Amino acid sequence: MRNASSEWTRLKGRRAGLEKRWEKYASFTLPRLFTEERWDEDTDELAHDWQSVGAQAVNHVVNKLMLALFAPSRPFMRLEADAKWLASLPQGLDKSKVDEALSQAELEAVKAMDGIQGTRAKLYLSLANLVALGNVCMHLPKEKGKPPRIYNVAQYVIRRTGTGDLKQAIIRECLAFDELEPKVQAAVRNGSEGSRYQPDTKVEYFRQICRNDRGGYELYQYVDKVKLGAEFEGRWADEASLEWRFLTWNLKDGNNYGTGLVEDYAADFGGLSTLSEAQIKGAVLASEFRWLVNPAGMTKVEDLENSENGAALPGQEGDVSLVANSKPGDLAVVGNVVQDYIGRIGRGFLLGSATTRDAERVTAAEIRMQAQELETSFGGTYSSIAVGMQLPLSRWLLRNVNLDVNGTQLKITIVTGLDALSRSGDLDNLRAALQDLAQVGMIKQAVPELNRRAVTAAIFAGHGLPTSKYLLSDEQVAAEQQAAQQAAINAQTASEAATAGVQAGIEQGQQTQ
Repeated sequence: MRNASSEWTRLKGRRAGLEKRWEKYASFTLPRLFTEERWDEDTDELAHDWQSVGAQAVNHVVNKLMLALFAPSRPFMRLEADAKWLASLPQGLDKSKVDEALSQAELEAVKAMDGIQGTRAKLYLSLANLVALGNVCMHLPKEKGKPPRIYNVAQYVIRRTGTGDLKQAIIRECLAFDELEPKVQAAVRNGSEGSRYQPDTKVEYFRQICRNDRGGYELYQYVDKVKLGAEFEGRWADEASLEWRFLTWNLKDGNNYGTGLVEDYAADFGGLSTLSEAQIKGAVLASEFRWLVNPAGMTKVEDLENSENGAALPGQEGDVSLVANSKPGDLAVVGNVVQDYIGRIGRGFLLGSATTRDAERVTAAEIRMQAQELETSFGGTYSSIAVGMQLPLSRWLLRNVNLDVNGTQLKITIVTGLDALSRSGDLDNLRAALQDLAQVGMIKQAVPELNRRAVTAAIFAGHGLPTSKYLLSDEQVAAEQQAAQQAAINAQTASEAATAGVQAGIEQGQQTQ
């Protein structure tokens, strides 16, 4: 296995073309997301484009994604107990109590996310990177209460298998020596080259993640070319259990890096940028004018330049004339084409969409509508992000509330994406099914031959509801009917006995008289 530093140099050199593209896409939208390697925040200014439509478009999509994926105070995952485990529960145990406990765990997990400071800001940053650049790395630390770390694609290199699975990744951080964790500093100072490191010494901190022959993953850490000891290594059984998640917006089989939404509209952004520059420069030129002074006339140029407004000058009419831009119509043509580009970008980034109200609290139905809009507009990307981001984040949050779903008898299934939003949707479907059943009661009077049970089953199936959950089986119906008949017989018997007792009392009273 190569040293992390040399492997970083090799893999980074292979993606030089990609980095030029990422830098261009960032300049169209949010320049801070990807800068030149030599860029210094203390001395260099970010290079901004001639238009700001790109920034508006990316921020708009990210805001929509944040609301659909991580709505405030609403669980974005759904916990389901394993069916076999539920079937093994003792008779008489109320399964609804299990559902209630899982629902409470969902709420506690969301509270944990809001309680860990900076988590939502990190999620927003990760989505911005996905939309603009198509790639981002999210680190979910093992320590409880510690927010996620987000690594820009400039901070890591990656190799994948033909099917998109992680093969190798190297994360690099450039920082001062005293910015390293104390235990890392101590490990480096104890090495053979430890004496050359001062607090302000610039170092490269590498984390190298490699896939082994068993399909698991191993972590090795380096400071420059110094490999840290075994205590800084890690082992994971599979990619799903990794602390680092290398996410993509859209990943093609065989590629190491994904593509973002901005790349899909790169031609429009490029055209808009060029025309915006021409429009601005043309407007500047159109606003300029000059005075033409007749050299043979009485008016002197010096007198005109040095005079104040309203001053009297020696001269005669015709000595001075105005020279201005005579082609304002050219700017109108440019403006029309610019609007065409803005329109296409706006439709691609849902700028004209308003599926949610401008309000502090939105309903679950509105969130579902937003999620469905994103899913249909971006060709399944919403569901892909749900699996890649929501699922590991759910496990991380559950660990923060002391509910580890791995290796427990509970066997919890985490459901994310559109399916996770269906909890309230089930209630809507049940309400609609009951409304349809109310109409069946009226139809039954007109059509006595109607098979009510078959119609009821069809209505429930049509609304996506399991009939076994809401409808009694034939055995249960027969048992209830038998119980009702027995109750009626018992009531009749009791009534007859009471009547007989009263009659006997009356007859005895009459005999006594």
